[in-house]
Amino acid sequence: MPGQDRPNFSRRRLIAIIAALVAIAAAAGAYLILKPPGNVSHPNAAFKPTKAIPPRPAEPTTTTWPFYGYDAARTKWYKTGTELDPPYQRLWSYRGKKLLEFPPAIGNNGLFLLDDGGALRKLDPATGRQQWRRQLGSLAASSPALQRGVLFTVTLLSSPDSGHGSAFAVRARDGKILWRKELPSRAESSPLTVGSTVIFGTEDGTVFSLDRVTGKTVWTFSANGAVKGGLALMDGRLYFGDYGGTVHAISASTGKPIWSANPGGTFYSTAAAAWGRIYIGNTDGRLYSYTASGDLAWARQTGAYVYSSPAIALVPKLGPTVFAGSYDGNFYAYDAKSGSTRWSFDAGGKISGGATVIGDLVWFADLGNTRNLALRTSDGKQVFEMGTGSFNPVVTDGRRMFIVGYGDMFGYKPKRRAKSPTR
Repeated sequence: MPGQDRPNFSRRRLIAIIAALVAIAAAAGAYLILKPPGNVSHPNAAFKPTKAIPPRPAEPTTTTWPFYGYDAARTKWYKTGTELDPPYQRLWSYRGKKLLEFPPAIGNNGLFLLDDGGALRKLDPATGRQQWRRQLGSLAASSPALQRGVLFTVTLLSSPDSGHGSAFAVRARDGKILWRKELPSRAESSPLTVGSTVIFGTEDGTVFSLDRVTGKTVWTFSANGAVKGGLALMDGRLYFGDYGGTVHAISASTGKPIWSANPGGTFYSTAAAAWGRIYIGNTDGRLYSYTASGDLAWARQTGAYVYSSPAIALVPKLGPTVFAGSYDGNFYAYDAKSGSTRWSFDAGGKISGGATVIGDLVWFADLGNTRNLALRTSDGKQVFEMGTGSFNPVVTDGRRMFIVGYGDMFGYKPKRRAKSPTR
């Protein structure tokens, strides 16, 4: 208005105000970026509760735990009663000098263990004695796959300065190397055998399907980032996540893409598949469930990284249930259909490795406190603790329990419980 004095803003004050507004906007943007994503639930997403969990692998007399995750779907669920529950009698101890990040494969009268130093060895399940050892590389972090008397495994580094790893076929009987294939990058994706092929991912984002007999490439698939987790098989499709934040479904026979979804973050977790769903953890702090057709069914926020590879099981009175740990120090049981929390257990330390269900107990390693724990699947009550453990805690051959520590492994036999006297 004429004659009205105008505010007297100096250039310096104006710059200060603009800087303050920019700082506020940046802080708001940072909050939106760093704020953990919330929960998502689509209750009408496809779910097949009557679909049977994949049966135990073929050749049960020669292979009792052939893959990381137990079966091709990576359910990490060994169905049994209470006969493998604690208390236990220790049978033997294996004292290793290298980290055992992943558990052994079991079969062909042996435990086949790949340590982080790149050495593959066969141990006697009854005594823990080493029967043979082969140095395959200088760095490794995966479980071997066992099929028809042959082990298939990958390494992160072939030698300290190589910058890449290799894939191997090794005869289980004596450790003879049957073939070796140099890879274009490092590999820590636990292999899976599908028909006449062996399948795994690498850090340059390539998924390989190799002929089991010759090691020749059958097909490859290029992902959006490093493929560190194992691939899970369900109904002829392979499911996995990558470090580009993408979940993929591809054909197991051809490698052709079927669908992909990109929620962001990164996927280190190995997926588990059942009931027409896949379940996989992400570094954005969430556990995800997708349908077989690629629809997001639910996502649950834990508050910290979910490196943990989930286990899935049919739990009495609870039904289909998913188990996974988080870097927030909690171990969770979720309803497999809706994603609602059934129970949680405060372990007090970061949980990085996968969960494993054996009978009515779910096992995991508390990395933060270096211990292995077993909880009841029905209510999360702790029933066992062992003061050694870091990543993937346990496998079984149906008679004995093999518990994995940081660099050690132990063979246990469940104690026979005396029958109650008849009154």
